[in-house]
Amino acid sequence: MRRLDLNLVRVFVAIFETRSVTAAASRLSVAQPSVSYALARLRDAFADRLFARGPAGVLPTALAEQIYARFSQALTSIDSTLEDPQRFDPATSTRRFKVAMSDIGALFFLPLLLPALRAAAPGAELEVIQVDVDQVVGDLSSGKLDAAIGNLPGIRDATHSSKLFVEHYVCLLSQSHPKIGTRLSLDQFLQARHVLVSSPSSGHRLVEDALAERGVTRNVAVRIPHFTVLPQLLAGTDLLVTLPSRIAGVFCAHEALRVIKLPVQIPSFEVRVHWHPRYERLPAHRWFIERITGALQGL
Repeated sequence: MRRLDLNLVRVFVAIFETRSVTAAASRLSVAQPSVSYALARLRDAFADRLFARGPAGVLPTALAEQIYARFSQALTSIDSTLEDPQRFDPATSTRRFKVAMSDIGALFFLPLLLPALRAAAPGAELEVIQVDVDQVVGDLSSGKLDAAIGNLPGIRDATHSSKLFVEHYVCLLSQSHPKIGTRLSLDQFLQARHVLVSSPSSGHRLVEDALAERGVTRNVAVRIPHFTVLPQLLAGTDLLVTLPSRIAGVFCAHEALRVIKLPVQIPSFEVRVHWHPRYERLPAHRWFIERITGALQGL
């Protein structure tokens, strides 16, 4: 194991992340036999299969899962060290930038962010990771993430950040809702059947706490883990959902839905981009944060 070189580490990480020897070879711009040979050396070094064939590629063994956590972090640190701290040319860069956001954030942010990145850095890659509030600070600190976007007040003290915009909550419902017209009263809100999105990164806790402080209890009829199913779930039904206004606008553009003002005051919140101060002087990192703020700030 002490004789493992950096190329073997890169091969291992590429196979783990792509779940394919062929895709790993493509990512690394080498021939597939070279990756297969490297995998054989890794298996011999660790006395473990590391990857087994699965229905849609290769699946890591338990040992491979443990190795990846260490190799990935180490590789990120090495790449950051080797990166020229004085130069970054977005026009020729093939760097992979990693950003964490929720599924609801991806619905709104990516259509705006991707064109801005592609226009300036056509060869760069963007990897989006589901934000994990318990790990995001550590991932930013280790370099596993370049940035995190969202309503993340709990990490403000441990990161540097920039405000993108202020958001507020609204109610989303079907255009043909059988009982609610152009206004929503508190009695209607209490009697209605609600959808609760229980994703840990959705901010639903803010809504629940605000309603509880005002003695308001919703009649929750459906609990779902993600926002993406909401348009199909709400259209043509008597269900309501409370969600951020910008996402409600995205859904209204594609489905027979409408937005209505909430009868209960729920505090607005800030959406910010966060990064770790350890990396902010690196030109590539600074450029990425500037692209995010340029595409999303003030929306």
